[in-house]
Amino acid sequence: MEYRVVDTEKGQEIWIEGAFTFRDHDRFFEVVSLIKNSKDEQMTFNLSKCDFIDSAALGMFVIASDEASAKNMTLIIKSATGKVKDVMFAARFDSLYTFED
Repeated sequence: MEYRVVDTEKGQEIWIEGAFTFRDHDRFFEVVSLIKNSKDEQMTFNLSKCDFIDSAALGMFVIASDEASAKNMTLIIKSATGKVKDVMFAARFDSLYTFED
């Protein structure tokens, strides 16, 4: 997994690219730190270039959701497609995140 942060008018957008797996937990906790330190009301995860996600990555997204919830921050999943989107909906992530195409 590679990620990059883009500042937008609505808050930070985190672009996640490639396969997101257990091996990426250290890198993803850098993203969790961004949530903890953010003063924005929302943060977006752009998954348009993420082509695989495993159960450990889903768990990391749950941790991110917990951190955001503690701050009343809205988290958005943007442009998830294919199997990534299917897995997230099967895991009922639509109850944790707002999804945008």
